Amino acid sequence: MNIITISAGSNCYLISQGEHHLMIDAGAPEMGAKIEKTLAQHQIAMEQIRYLVLTHGHSDHIGSAAIFQKKYGIPIVIHQNDINMIDNPFSQQMQATHPIGKMITWLGKGTMKRNPPQSFTPDLIITGPQTNRLGFGETIHPLPGHTRGSMVITFPSGELFVGDILMHMLSPQPAYLWEDHAALQKSIQAVQQLPAKTIYYGHGRPTPASKIGQ
Repeated sequence: MNIITISAGSNCYLISQGEHHLMIDAGAPEMGAKIEKTLAQHQIAMEQIRYLVLTHGHSDHIGSAAIFQKKYGIPIVIHQNDINMIDNPFSQQMQATHPIGKMITWLGKGTMKRNPPQSFTPDLIITGPQTNRLGFGETIHPLPGHTRGSMVITFPSGELFVGDILMHMLSPQPAYLWEDHAALQKSIQAVQQLPAKTIYYGHGRPTPASKIGQ
């Protein structure tokens, strides 16, 4: 399995298994052209992407999803509990106590007001755990807390994509902001129990899974 990481407001990942491709998260609004250009440099046609999985509904992760769906017909996957964020980024109230979390919340509100994501209708709505639903051997684990519909994705070869349940700004840490702190803590505990070798974050570089909890 090959992984391409694109910094696009948040990390956008392109997972390749031979000629089959899966995108995880779509970056922020107006990052579509950068993602397209990067994948073209890797000789990957956008039309070859079988699915776009959104780990949660924040605009820096869904921002270019509508473009990819409308322009290339890429089916979009999202959890049912984050659908409300597509048209209303403020439908889930975020909380934070750490200064970094407070700064992210403040900056994010201004950015979403100035440049909200385009609306789209999801093609596949997740309501519970799914294994190999997308045909990549993946398992989708709904793990709420950061948002109500946050999900992580694991692969048999040991890759774990956590969205923003964990962030790697300075070091691997729990999300600096959350919709439900108690649920986030339970989800982090669940992440620590998943079989994984490498963790890929919505923000920051990947780390060995053994780094979590140290």
